[in-house]
Amino acid sequence: MNKTYYNFAKNAVRLVLLGLFFILVTFYFDKEFMMEAIGQMVEHPFILFSVLGIYFLSFLLKGMAWKIYLNEHVRLSSCLIGLFYSLLFNHVFPLKVGDGLRVMVMNQREKQISVARSFHSVFVLRVMDILFLMILAGIGLLFIPLPLKLPGLYSIGLVVGSVLIGVLLLRYVASDFLCMQFSMLKAALSGGRGLLVITLVFMSWILEGAILYGVSIIMLEPLSMGKAVWVNSVTIIGQLFQFAPGGIGTYESVMSYTLLTAGIPLGIGLSMAIVSHGLKFIFSFIAGGIVIAVCPVSIKNVKRWSRMKG
Repeated sequence: MNKTYYNFAKNAVRLVLLGLFFILVTFYFDKEFMMEAIGQMVEHPFILFSVLGIYFLSFLLKGMAWKIYLNEHVRLSSCLIGLFYSLLFNHVFPLKVGDGLRVMVMNQREKQISVARSFHSVFVLRVMDILFLMILAGIGLLFIPLPLKLPGLYSIGLVVGSVLIGVLLLRYVASDFLCMQFSMLKAALSGGRGLLVITLVFMSWILEGAILYGVSIIMLEPLSMGKAVWVNSVTIIGQLFQFAPGGIGTYESVMSYTLLTAGIPLGIGLSMAIVSHGLKFIFSFIAGGIVIAVCPVSIKNVKRWSRMKG
């Protein structure tokens, strides 16, 4: 029954975000402004490639963190291939199925890493991702003046809702499973190695804000880097409620309303969200295409791994 309530709450949030997205598209989407924004992106290739390069660097840091966390002489290339496979399939399928693929790609390329060990590392790093995103979102709430109206309350509610979901997950997941994971986590993050992993993951999420930062500069609606990181962090937290490939709809609605709290009108914010999300899609397809060419995985294995549960 508890699981039923959790699924009901999560689906309710998804419906709300879907509704907000349709409202945005219906009343605030400006086709001419959107075409002008795309034209401006083409006219600024240096900024465009710079922010995509920084975005790649954020994944490089995540790959380095995964390699150091495993501490089993794994190749950095295996970590990056697993990450980019995960990124690609999360942008192709409606729900997040990439992590299962990431686990098995690591196991396939690095035979000394068991499926259980690979799963544990992905599980822990995902938890760290969510925690650091919440920290970044919380820090932003302290410094960004939020008006006491719907958008401000929306952003605060999103963070609070994400925290509650995390609490529910911890409350209803089997205690023996959590004990095992936390004991392995404590051992892996002890000492300087753990501090390095934490630093790399944290910095990777700061760098990911470069996409929105670059888009804001090109579209002449400049955000500070701090605001760009905050908006991106809140937006990625919103992807916990993803219901379409790559979080289409969820991403745009969360980012648009969060940008509004940062002083960007909804119409412009929607265009910025669409452009920044489009760049992430392009990056995921390019990176995914490269790793498929370098390390092909059979369709049969992809289907089997994507369906893995537990």
